Amino acid sequence: MEHLHAVPLYSLCNPLIRQKDRETMIQRILVIMTLILGTAVFTASAQSAAERAGISDTFGFGPRLGYYKAQDAEQGNFYYGIQARFRPGAIVGIEAAVEYRAGQEFGIGSSTVKTSFVPVTASLLMFAPISEHFAPYGVAGLGAYFTRYSTSGLLEDLGFEDESDFNLGYHVGLGTEIPLNNNTAINIDYRYLFLNPNKNEESFDGANFNGSTISASLMFYF
Repeated sequence: MEHLHAVPLYSLCNPLIRQKDRETMIQRILVIMTLILGTAVFTASAQSAAERAGISDTFGFGPRLGYYKAQDAEQGNFYYGIQARFRPGAIVGIEAAVEYRAGQEFGIGSSTVKTSFVPVTASLLMFAPISEHFAPYGVAGLGAYFTRYSTSGLLEDLGFEDESDFNLGYHVGLGTEIPLNNNTAINIDYRYLFLNPNKNEESFDGANFNGSTISASLMFYF
């Protein structure tokens, strides 16, 4: 029994089903689409972009609501947070965000390990203003993810305790911002999160938390 207690909880988080081919395809598509959008942004003149942009040279913040599904989780869940964006011009933007994501469950036999995340992220945004009320963008960034693991079922009966850890991840995606006026906007985006802990400093023996996020935010600019 003592030997069982010595086994780290995260070493049991091996995914049951791998979908590496699908994940690789998603990664390639996102990178290609982001590059295409970035090329379109830089080929447009800054002056014409500034004329089309509904929001620029400003700072704002607002609430964020999203949905996250890890590749090997049994089901996804909604999450919430707050984000801030600095728009020094019509094309470039900088974003910082804090979120809380709970409820990702990974089945291990008759037991379940539930993960929760508190991500703190920073992102670079590249806008391509098409009109005053429509500005698609590409996004890429890094994040620090505080992760907590909670057990239930047989693992809990065997004495495994809840654990926490710290990981780094990165994301890439596409989105659009829809200005309602000069001070308010709605943005919606899709991001793919690369957070496979066995590639970080702390090894999780193959546990894979890569996954997709879809979020919507209401921004208030000043």
